[in-house]
Amino acid sequence: MQQYVYANEGRVLLREATEDDISKIYEMYQDTTPKLWWKDEDLSKFHANLLKEVNGRMFVAVLDDAVIGYAELILPESTEEHVYLVRLEIHDDFRRRKFGIELVRYTAIIMKGLGYEGYITWPNTDKSKGLYKKVGLKEIKEEPQLSVEIVAQRENLEVEKIGELNISERPQDLNVMVGCPWARDYTWLKSFKAGQKKLLNYVGPYVHQVKVDNFEAVVLFNGRSVYICAQEQELPAQIIEQLLAYASNLALDNDVEQLHINIEEAIWSEIDLSDIWEIEKEEERLEMKMDFNR
Repeated sequence: MQQYVYANEGRVLLREATEDDISKIYEMYQDTTPKLWWKDEDLSKFHANLLKEVNGRMFVAVLDDAVIGYAELILPESTEEHVYLVRLEIHDDFRRRKFGIELVRYTAIIMKGLGYEGYITWPNTDKSKGLYKKVGLKEIKEEPQLSVEIVAQRENLEVEKIGELNISERPQDLNVMVGCPWARDYTWLKSFKAGQKKLLNYVGPYVHQVKVDNFEAVVLFNGRSVYICAQEQELPAQIIEQLLAYASNLALDNDVEQLHINIEEAIWSEIDLSDIWEIEKEEERLEMKMDFNR
């Protein structure tokens, strides 16, 4: 399925990206602000292959054979879940021209046609939420997104390491307490494969099965972020504090001094890590969601 949007410059084609588009997406980013996986052409190809492996899809807006917009999605295994809209970018020269709205709307039509429940995303709180509202997504909640500097280790933790997991041992059916709760296959494979190649400051990853009191959990640290998962629907805040301190110690042991943390406000407000962390930046991560009408 393809769709045309008409602009002053001519017809803009919306379609799913092909392998030949990877270099064009890379070129689009070089004209704007290169971000993460699009800073280097080989890195861009690695990212595209990784997305394909985890059932990801890429869509582009094309004008005169040049990519001027790009959307990246992760499709869950079950159509009863929501598609995760990972990224939406429009070339600087074409922003505020409704191309972002059209690209999201176009991909939503395709995802609805495939039978998925809806869309969910973490947009930029200030710059993007208006765009997503126009397409039909609603604000669900805002949660803290932290950049922290590790300044010390915490001693005498009651966290017991009971095992380590490798790339083929991703735990199933665990609930995410800290970190992005969507696209778990993507997080898992990205952590291992980028860590193996030491891309974008990824290391390891270090995936430890641990026990605190009567609670078991999985702590994943990949050199950039921390993820904490457990069987329970929720863990006591003080247990999560100990697990975060454990992950922080693990990071410092591997010469990593900065971490990115996504955490629920209800948990963050009840814990204190000021003895080991200095907060470099605290922002709000907005969650937005849209259910497709059937």
